[in-house]
Amino acid sequence: MNKPKKAAYKEHNISAFNNNPYIEVLRPAMDIKPFVKKIKIELSINDDVKNLDDFDRELMIELLDTTFIPAPEMYTLYKSIVKSIMVGYLHRNPVKVDTDKIQHCIATDEGYQLPDKINLSSCIAFIGLSGGGKTVGIEKCFSLLDQVINHNGYKGEYLNVQQIVYLKFEAPSTKTKKGFVLNFFNAIDEAIGSRYYEIWKNDKSNIAVLIIEAKKVAFNHGVGIVFIDEIQRCVGEDNKVEKATLSFIDDFFNSIGIPMIVAGTYAVMPLYRTTMSTSRRLSSGRVFECEGIQQEFTDPVSGEVYENPFRHVFVDAFYKPQLLKNHFEFDSKIKDELFYYSQGIQKLLVRLIKLSYEEAVNSGLEAITPDLIRDVYFDQFKLLHPALDSLRKGEYGGYEDLIKDVAPKAAGSKVVDMVIEKCISSKSSKAPVIGEDGVYIDVPAAKQTFIPKGDLRNLSGLDRDGMIDGLYGDQK
Repeated sequence: MNKPKKAAYKEHNISAFNNNPYIEVLRPAMDIKPFVKKIKIELSINDDVKNLDDFDRELMIELLDTTFIPAPEMYTLYKSIVKSIMVGYLHRNPVKVDTDKIQHCIATDEGYQLPDKINLSSCIAFIGLSGGGKTVGIEKCFSLLDQVINHNGYKGEYLNVQQIVYLKFEAPSTKTKKGFVLNFFNAIDEAIGSRYYEIWKNDKSNIAVLIIEAKKVAFNHGVGIVFIDEIQRCVGEDNKVEKATLSFIDDFFNSIGIPMIVAGTYAVMPLYRTTMSTSRRLSSGRVFECEGIQQEFTDPVSGEVYENPFRHVFVDAFYKPQLLKNHFEFDSKIKDELFYYSQGIQKLLVRLIKLSYEEAVNSGLEAITPDLIRDVYFDQFKLLHPALDSLRKGEYGGYEDLIKDVAPKAAGSKVVDMVIEKCISSKSSKAPVIGEDGVYIDVPAAKQTFIPKGDLRNLSGLDRDGMIDGLYGDQK
């Protein structure tokens, strides 16, 4: 539960946004410089770190996870959120008689819809790869807003409301309408300390009753915007009544005029092909795509290619020479390796940087080099190799599926360890053939018959010669 803020009202420059307590407690979006200053986090390290023992230096390396560098589009996202909230409140003024009538209709009419002519709510969509920073980015923007504001009277009129400015919850893993409503109630409870979830979780009422109650709660608490994460769970919609389809979720909030943010992976794209009305609603606000940090941009008109300056800003924030004893630079070769092997996906990029620092300490190299980065990738990212290979080919849609399936299947040309194990354990009479370009194998149990030379790296604690010895076994 967040500590609520006491309402302090201040008029806006635009008269349409005045005389509404829900809006007058909000402030316009701040300028870009204070925005960046408030959310940017860089780890500060002094030269004394070099005097720490190896374990303590590794502990310092773990703190690199606290670093946060806002992407350029985040400021646009932040402004879009603030604007959506303010506009969404225009026709939900808690001190107007018209709002009381709407409130009564919501409580009594299951099919009530806020009239389109006054419903200005919109939906912001944030679609992209897992680990690309969607959820963190939205939460950082929310952190600049007060989540709960207590109203105790407005301009001499009675008003006793706990206004919830933003709310975040995930689409239900159960994919049911009841699961969706219970997730919503749980988010309300976390925000204001209520007990809606406990009251309704075991209730046997018709789902229509539960939905009406949830809409009443959302309207009565003046929810400004809802962020629904993992929206791809609604993929595979069907005609079953109990399913929490995207059209149901859209109707739930749109019917009472509450803006939404939906975030999901590229698996969500089929949801945009359902009905025209749902697609239009989902793209009624800004649509943000998150494909990781791109190394370059191509001008769609001229065809010219430009380097993305943010890639340097991001990686340079993790350059901490004090952590290692030998000199090194994050030069173009280092950055190229980092981006090639992580494909610019922020979580993977940070993990690769962290593990490279750690390996530099453990190996005694005490510097980050391109070879060290490659060794870390082939040693520590094995389960992700097929997925990342898919991304390098531009197969964005297959990335999420590969992430889920790669561990049990161990598929793909880069997962070498299991191939080696099959080679060693096989009773085949043919020994692997070591060629200039790699290793050729003839094992029926192994789907892969060729391991490129570039993959023969420090896997399973073996160097290249050790691997070759293992492959030949007793037949050498």
